[in-house]
Amino acid sequence: MTSGTLAKAGRNGLTALVVLGVWEVVGRLALIGDGALPAPTAIVAAFWRSRSDYPQHVLATVEAAGAGFVLGNLVAVALAVLYVLVPGVERAGRSLMVALFCLPVVVVAPILAIALPGDWPKITLAALSVFFPTLVSTVQGLRHAPGDALGVVTSAGGGFLRQLWLVRVRAAVPDLLSGLQVAAPAAMLGALLGEFMGSNAGLGVYLLGSLGRADPPTLWAIGLVATAISATAYGLFGLLRRALSTGQAEALQVFATEVRARPQNAGQAALSGLRVLAWTAVSLAVVVGAWYAFIRATGLPSMLMNSPADVWRSLVTGPHAADVRADLLPTLRASLLDAALGSLAGIGTAFVLAVGLSLLPAAGRAVMPFAFLSQTMPIVALTPLIALVFGRGTLTITVVTVSVTFFPALVTVLGGLERAPTGPLAVLDSVAAGPFTTLRLVTVPNALPHLLTAVRLAAPRALTGVLLAEQFVTGTGLGGLLGHARGFLDYRMMWVIAATVALVSVVVYMLAEALEWQVLRRRT
Repeated sequence: MTSGTLAKAGRNGLTALVVLGVWEVVGRLALIGDGALPAPTAIVAAFWRSRSDYPQHVLATVEAAGAGFVLGNLVAVALAVLYVLVPGVERAGRSLMVALFCLPVVVVAPILAIALPGDWPKITLAALSVFFPTLVSTVQGLRHAPGDALGVVTSAGGGFLRQLWLVRVRAAVPDLLSGLQVAAPAAMLGALLGEFMGSNAGLGVYLLGSLGRADPPTLWAIGLVATAISATAYGLFGLLRRALSTGQAEALQVFATEVRARPQNAGQAALSGLRVLAWTAVSLAVVVGAWYAFIRATGLPSMLMNSPADVWRSLVTGPHAADVRADLLPTLRASLLDAALGSLAGIGTAFVLAVGLSLLPAAGRAVMPFAFLSQTMPIVALTPLIALVFGRGTLTITVVTVSVTFFPALVTVLGGLERAPTGPLAVLDSVAAGPFTTLRLVTVPNALPHLLTAVRLAAPRALTGVLLAEQFVTGTGLGGLLGHARGFLDYRMMWVIAATVALVSVVVYMLAEALEWQVLRRRT
């Protein structure tokens, strides 16, 4: 081990000791939320008292999360390759993918528990939690391969499939691994939420049983065990990503080629707009078809599993549709405002933190465990602790929304910052440019496509975070309405809310995608 490595390890150890020391003092003095943040020694003591309970629960959760992780990511990678080979498949299936990613868990989980046997409900939730981030990251990597390398293959007589194998797949590996990094804690979270909705064993079951005891040290101990598992997987994929990253050409160049290839005159632009509308209609038809196919496959009664026609009647043509809209629309407006604030705060926090961590890597090792905790500790357990600190109002909703949006954005932006092109970096290094100059001229501009990808990943999730915070903390907005409907087993209103959230999420995703193209067009 070199002296530099030893010095780095020493600095990391000192940083960890300082963080733990401050945490211990804050916890012992109960300075935050009247004990909501217990001292690390209290958490360790709670873990040790119940250490014999953990093996069976850890094994059950890891098995479900692992199965969901593998299943969801296999589907994501296969779809990403198919999207690149046949772009029409992406256009047709885009709404379905976003809708599945953003469906409220409190609606989906009970349906899955009825429709699927054994551990498949929580495996499915884990798979649904991981496939979309991996899909977006992998598609980005496949499409943003170095243009000069693609040109070499073309000049040698290679077709699209040869380009895919020789260039695109290899160029996509770092982005794929970034997606898998996000997917690791997401799989754990999906499995835990599935266990909350019903299971025989698992950390989610254990955590649910501990909620009623008002014992923050035990809740933190369970959450930190889940965090440690996710952190291990995250770290392994991070090591692989750094080892396989080749510092290839700037992704913006490929975007520039794609943007310039688009039609520019008015007639072609109008035709392009008609095509977008047509593909949007096809995409929505795929969602409706998949919805009916799921009903037919499960055989669930319409009382539990409303069809698109049932939702339409409830919201538009039914005898009580006006009453449903009167309940839905005001709460939807309030929730959308909270989601906008939360997504801006989450993405902004992720960008600032990613830039800061690129300058101070040691600080990243101190901050990342807390970021993991926000992803792996089920939000239904974390929100009461957040409410103790920030109250039961809008600020808590914002904090909860930030916690579910900023981590995918953080990992995605960090990946972009780390993949700055070596040529411009070498030029700036040769003139002794400082770190801030390098960030401004090369690193941050290169990360712009990744930042916009982060917007697409995080923005649809913001509304889901708002729903969870409103349902479990404030009782207001769309989440409060959903909690009321669930309490009275009003599946009609639950499906109206689920369909509304899915539709809004698809619209937000498409707007974020349009913004991405517009920004990149202006930069080229």
